[in-house]
Amino acid sequence: MIARLLGLLSIKSNEWEGVLYFFLVLLVFSFGASFARSIAMTLLIGEWGGDKLPIMYILIDLAAIMGFIRYAHYTNKFNGLSILKFLLLSTALFSIIAQILFLLTTYWWTQQKWVYGFFFVGFSFFFILISIHAGSVVASYFTAVQVKRVTSIVNAGIPIGGVLGGSSLLFLLRFFHIPPQYLVGVFSGACFGAFLLLRMVKTHLSPVREMQREGTYLNPLKELINAFKYTLSSRLMIFMSLGLILFVITQKLLEYQYQTVIYFNIYENDKERIAFFATYEIFANLILLFFQLFLTSRIVMKMGVGASNMVYPILTTIMALTLFLYFYSKMQGLISDCSMIMMLSLGIITQFVNQEMRWALRTPTNNLLFNAIQPSLWGSNKAFLNGIVFPLSTFLAGGLIIMITGTNSSMMGLTLNFTEEQVYYLLPLIAVIVSFFGIIVALPQWAAYNKEILELLNIKVVEQGLDKISGKPSNNLKQMIQQKLNSADPEHMTVVLEVIRVLRLNDFVNQVGNLLLNTQDFQIKKHCINTLAALPQSQSNLTYLVEALHTEKEATVLPLILKELAQFKSVNFNEYIEKLLTHPSPSVFVEASLCLHGHPRYKSKSLIEKNILERLQKLPDKALYLYALGELRQPHYSNIVLPFFQDKKSEIRVAAFTAFIRLLDNQLEPHKPRLIDALNSQDKEIKVESLKALKRCKSLDDWTPIIRLLKERDRSIVTESKELLRLSLNLCGLTLIEHLFSHKISVQQRFEILSLIYPKLNEKQRQRLRENGNNALKQFVQVNGLLKLHESLENTNKVNDLITKILQEITEDHLLHVLTIITFASEQNMEFFQRVSGGLLSSNCANQGNALEVLSNAREKYLTDRVIKYFEERVNNLKAIRHIHIALFKEILKIDKKRYYSLLLALDHDMLKACLLYLEREKMGCLKLNNANENVRKLLL
Repeated sequence: MIARLLGLLSIKSNEWEGVLYFFLVLLVFSFGASFARSIAMTLLIGEWGGDKLPIMYILIDLAAIMGFIRYAHYTNKFNGLSILKFLLLSTALFSIIAQILFLLTTYWWTQQKWVYGFFFVGFSFFFILISIHAGSVVASYFTAVQVKRVTSIVNAGIPIGGVLGGSSLLFLLRFFHIPPQYLVGVFSGACFGAFLLLRMVKTHLSPVREMQREGTYLNPLKELINAFKYTLSSRLMIFMSLGLILFVITQKLLEYQYQTVIYFNIYENDKERIAFFATYEIFANLILLFFQLFLTSRIVMKMGVGASNMVYPILTTIMALTLFLYFYSKMQGLISDCSMIMMLSLGIITQFVNQEMRWALRTPTNNLLFNAIQPSLWGSNKAFLNGIVFPLSTFLAGGLIIMITGTNSSMMGLTLNFTEEQVYYLLPLIAVIVSFFGIIVALPQWAAYNKEILELLNIKVVEQGLDKISGKPSNNLKQMIQQKLNSADPEHMTVVLEVIRVLRLNDFVNQVGNLLLNTQDFQIKKHCINTLAALPQSQSNLTYLVEALHTEKEATVLPLILKELAQFKSVNFNEYIEKLLTHPSPSVFVEASLCLHGHPRYKSKSLIEKNILERLQKLPDKALYLYALGELRQPHYSNIVLPFFQDKKSEIRVAAFTAFIRLLDNQLEPHKPRLIDALNSQDKEIKVESLKALKRCKSLDDWTPIIRLLKERDRSIVTESKELLRLSLNLCGLTLIEHLFSHKISVQQRFEILSLIYPKLNEKQRQRLRENGNNALKQFVQVNGLLKLHESLENTNKVNDLITKILQEITEDHLLHVLTIITFASEQNMEFFQRVSGGLLSSNCANQGNALEVLSNAREKYLTDRVIKYFEERVNNLKAIRHIHIALFKEILKIDKKRYYSLLLALDHDMLKACLLYLEREKMGCLKLNNANENVRKLLL
């Protein structure tokens, strides 16, 4: 029965305990809050007047600003559970004080109306803090994808508590006739009960994502400043802030409409109004309960977090538009004045959308947006949103209401001459406009969430050079570059020199040239030379390079200048460069020789060639002279470099092969077999040069050697291999497809092949690919089951540890196979694949949850849903794997001790076979290699 209930509510067996505890905490708190909310609003409007409501909003926000400043600070010093316990105890103490004040007001302080405002503001302040922080605490005990499912179940405690609280309040009012101000103490008892439940949570549960930040702690103001800076740098936080502003304004306008305009005119007696509120609490919370249990999680899982955040502003827009049409039609005489039932119905529905649907949809979906933010930043960012953005939004809403209604206008110094009938339809009209903008803001917020949840996965991203510049960058790029060129920090100077080079900012040629002539730092000189060479050729940059050539004494800098001067073919400075041929540095000689040899006006080119050949034969620095020989581009010298192909030194082999390619240049076709053989070289540089050379040859007869290189770890080899395949994709496409569906290629090969041909696959081939992915997932589950069986055998031999690692590697390969297919079926890229695979293979539950959340937003659904279903179960034994295997594949998993040995052999893994033979030798005393293949024999002998 319990299992069926958990299945109906989409709760996994490993989640029910956490869900139950937090459900009870919210239920108990909500029970007391339903008392306090009904009493606070009724007594405020009834005893002090509805005209004070806008002022109360402003006071609440002033309190919230101060409270959230402290909240931002303490969320980084204490864990989330401790803060929630403190807030509940503080709220209980406040309720006791408020109860005492109400008793004094009843018997002695009958004229002290401020007590009602004090309780309303205080209750609202603590309710906001606890509601917001409770969401963070719940989220910290579940992963990102779990929170999407369990939040609605946990939050179901709120409407159930509201129903119980509302029923109890109505019962006490109707049958015992207890004055409402005597019942405030119930809220205190509920807070204390929730506190005791949290003590049990601390004993039985542990968080998955830690909210507390480690390291130094900033003061509260700096915490909010950091949160503000983070908001400016995060598109998600920017749109969340805008969305919150629009939400608050809409909410306050609608709340004023039904509380002051509708309910106050229908229920003039305080007791009637509070009885209505109690009745409303019962039925509204029952509907909310049904919605949260059976609709909220399904909406979020079906639509995703981003799209779900659009539902609430759509509903508020519809209700605001309905209110506007009703009151405008009533003013025009189209609706009779006696239509109280219609007005009451509109008030109830509007309140339900504004209040209950906020808890059913906006609050859970908005909290899920924080999955894309580091947990250590939740506290400070929520404090910024709710302590700065929320209060400022309420100031705007309160000020707007005061201006339009004329309430307290003399006190505020604001007057707008609207009649009462005009106010009745103007407020909902403004709410329509504001809420519509809320829908628009939700669209870029959706895109920002999908992007930042992906970026949150633990993976290092190469920093951009400009990010290294400290201080406040100027809005004017040229001004910033000018400032950094005069900086004393070499790192700043090299970064801006690179910016000038990339952007080819010719305005800075004089500054760069002067810096080259005056600096002593080698790295700065190097960047200056490269920058001058990259700028458009002109007399200015040539003059600086020539002057640097005359004045430079460093042998390491002169070759750099000569290499760049070789680009200036129209200017003759050969006479001076000839003098450098006698320079003692081999590098200076080589670059001077190449500069002269490449100049169209230089006559003694044969002498240059002779000198290089002589040095190659007689002097060391073979790699340098081989480079020089290659740059001559004379094909008849190609045989001279061949003996160096077998040299013991890698740098000489690479230089010889590179020279061979340069010398032959466009005459490589006859040497294609040699280039293909070079793909087996141990030097990656030779492989890269060979691939580049093959691009200048005709198409290959056999593409297998190229496809084999796609599994190389070096990205330059993979990139060149893909480029070669891409150039002849029409010819090698069928070979790539054959390899794609082979089980013998690596994960990386499969990924690179798909990056080349996936758009060209037809629907039948894509369906076959999905079937292969499903089979890979099936093998992943089966090998995981075999791994759990192996771990349960309690073997202490080191070989068994090796078997464990081999099985883990096999499971990883099958999972990566599945993720590769998901990546391309979802039209994603390498970054998506790396981040998701890294997250799923991580031992960190938070990273796994973030990866599953990213996957849930992927376009491909069939394989994605199955992967998510497996990881959500958090299988940790063979029994659980058998269960999930049946759920996913409708087949019984046949793994037991009797089949253990045969199942390991069936994996057809040479290292695994070697381990099994080794274990057999330990038992039998002899090694049987009769049926072992050559690889297994090499591993054992």
